[in-house]
Amino acid sequence: MDGGLALLSAVANAGPRDAFYARMTHWAAPDAWDVTVKPMDRAMYEDTMPSQFRLHLLQVSFPAYDVPELTRRLREHAAGRSVPPAPADWSTVGR
Repeated sequence: MDGGLALLSAVANAGPRDAFYARMTHWAAPDAWDVTVKPMDRAMYEDTMPSQFRLHLLQVSFPAYDVPELTRRLREHAAGRSVPPAPADWSTVGR
């Protein structure tokens, strides 16, 4: 879970807050990324425990045409380069 959130942060910080950023962060953007969080009950593995849910899985689905930009941003992140925060382009979601 933490790794998935770190991946999203790295990708967001390694590029401008453009239409790609809007797709990855806003559910109403055209071709928005689908980010699903799955909980898990720890009692599934220990019958004597009371139920205790925690967030376990982060699943991210995105358009195939985002792969080149995703790859570019991951390379930028790996090289230690980031883009300074700036206002986002929300024009595709009508904000």
